[in-house]
Amino acid sequence: MIGEPNWRVGLGDYAAALALSPDGCRVAAGSLAGDAVIIDLATGDVDKLSEHPFGVSCAAWSPDGTRLATAGHDGVIRLYDSDAQAVGSVEGDGWVAALAWSPDSLLLGAAAKRALTLIGRDGHTVHRYSDVSSTVTAVAWATNGKRIGVTSYGGITWYDADNLPVDTPSRTHQWKGSLLSLAIAPNGRWACAGAQDASIHLWRLWSGDDLSMSGYPSKIEHLAFREDSHWMASACLGEITFWDFSGKGPKGTRPASGQAHDRHITALTWQPSANILASGCADGRIALWPSPRKPGQQLTPLASSDDGSGIAALTWHPAGTSILASRADGTIEHRSIRLLA
Repeated sequence: MIGEPNWRVGLGDYAAALALSPDGCRVAAGSLAGDAVIIDLATGDVDKLSEHPFGVSCAAWSPDGTRLATAGHDGVIRLYDSDAQAVGSVEGDGWVAALAWSPDSLLLGAAAKRALTLIGRDGHTVHRYSDVSSTVTAVAWATNGKRIGVTSYGGITWYDADNLPVDTPSRTHQWKGSLLSLAIAPNGRWACAGAQDASIHLWRLWSGDDLSMSGYPSKIEHLAFREDSHWMASACLGEITFWDFSGKGPKGTRPASGQAHDRHITALTWQPSANILASGCADGRIALWPSPRKPGQQLTPLASSDDGSGIAALTWHPAGTSILASRADGTIEHRSIRLLA
């Protein structure tokens, strides 16, 4: 069962940014009205951060929990320490579309227009790559932290972050189309991208062998790997598909699938160290899905809740006992999960 909210906090507009600290004690959020906040998870108390005029687009905690980054449509990336004290800021090249910390928490990758900027934990610019083929849509680090990849029209471009100041891409996984989302398997074996042309494209790292799954009715904006890399969930309109990445991968298999949403799915997140997927939708519903047992299986939700405006983002608490949601009306809420089966 998805419980009633333990607390709700209202921001001024669509709450696009949501990031839970690694220790599960604080959640950072931001809205398209420009307000950025840190909320105490236990009490719901709010500390305000510097605003981003024109809207907050994203927020990200470093894996060690000592740094928080916020970014917005103003092109500014701001860094804070664990006490929410400002560390520094960097002017980007325009609206910041994505943030991603390196696994060792030393570098932040920030994408804006056709540039990728690497920022140090003290808030200074380390390097700026400006040769991406087109507008960057997503950013992700390789699991070993040596490479950082960006999606754009034309594929995934990879850079060696430990070989600065070399500006040339170390690897390019080409795809003749526009890629919108990027997920790296936790075991480091696969890079998966959702495409504008209603397909999912996969590359085996680092051989470059590739595979496409097509036939979807619309573009693919949301992908999420289970922690053990066995299943990858993808969302298209109101349907979720689960691809089996055990063994040699999904080639030649049919996905498991399920449908419980009346509008397009806006968020996917796996319960840490467990087998439950949470999905959020523009219809306001949060649904909890069991992990498939085999390819081709038809799934139904374990539980659902639909008592609010459209979901903007979802994230699980590290303990897997509660979930954070941000909504289209600016509401941030914390809900306990009482049935995890």
